[in-house]
Amino acid sequence: MVDVSLVNISHSYDGGKTWAVQDINLEFESGKRYALLGPSGCGKTTLLKIICGLIKPSKGRVFFEDVDVTEYPPEKRNVAIVFQFPVVYKMTVLENLLFPLMNVKISKDEKINKAKEVASLLKLEGILKEPAHRLGPADRQRIAIGRALIRNAGIILLDEPMSSIEPDRKYEIKKLLIDISRSLKRTMIFVTHDQTEALTFGEKIAVMSPKGRLLQFGNFDEIYHKPSHEFVGFFIGFPGMNLIEAVLENNFLNFGSFKISIRKEIIPLKTGTRLKVGIRPEHVRVSTVQLEGHIPFKVVYVEDLGRGKCILHLQNDSIIIKAISEKELPIHSTAWVKFPEDYLNFFDESGQRIM
Repeated sequence: MVDVSLVNISHSYDGGKTWAVQDINLEFESGKRYALLGPSGCGKTTLLKIICGLIKPSKGRVFFEDVDVTEYPPEKRNVAIVFQFPVVYKMTVLENLLFPLMNVKISKDEKINKAKEVASLLKLEGILKEPAHRLGPADRQRIAIGRALIRNAGIILLDEPMSSIEPDRKYEIKKLLIDISRSLKRTMIFVTHDQTEALTFGEKIAVMSPKGRLLQFGNFDEIYHKPSHEFVGFFIGFPGMNLIEAVLENNFLNFGSFKISIRKEIIPLKTGTRLKVGIRPEHVRVSTVQLEGHIPFKVVYVEDLGRGKCILHLQNDSIIIKAISEKELPIHSTAWVKFPEDYLNFFDESGQRIM
């Protein structure tokens, strides 16, 4: 088991003209599960390559425990990596699992026992004699994970491991990884652009910006309910957080076409401050009749989510928001909307959380 620390990591592939990742500081605790989450091109895979030694960072240092491994080649780091597209050899499943042990000085029986133990963890016992390359993507990925496990690597890196797997098998693979992490206490770092994968796999999630910066590192509740940046609020959730520009005026938020009252102590800022107000669609209150404190919006579009729920697209002047509702209101009808104060998030003009 290994703690991993990334200290002031930046990397450029073109000599500093552009940066794949910038000023990353992260600590991964030994034996825990982590997810690196962000859109394509945000530097997630670059960070994995820096951790395993395939890339030396342009700036910053990498530590395993208290040892600076920045200059260490991959073979000295005891790290295993599982790629997006599973690579297997034209051998049986058992022979694939045994392959990493080829040069390990233990007896053949010990090697076979190790392979069978890993096969049991991954539920591969029934297909050990099958040609690995003829199996489906999910089974090939289980074999690739098995080859990473059999090496006893202290850190297992997973680069978009679900993206090529059949949809009905993704849950199975994710559950296996979680069970293995819990039983073997391996440090696992999982790269994905899929928020559901990240939030259900990682004990902590690092959310990256499109420009390769770390925006937030925390557990699900912290990231979902208190996003540190407007991008995190919008990127996490389905649909993402509504973000509306406003001006603070004493005990009011002025949105231009309407105002809502708030307790003055909720935002300790000066009158006239421009900010962005965020609220998640499921927290927007919608009524079909006029109620005190509710704002009139027009229904412009409705998405049926099934199971008695829908997404209402609502408009007031130039402001468009989304709300999750159990009532499918007719297009062009009026919906009366309230933004509960306890669910409001506030961001400054740069996108940073105010409080």
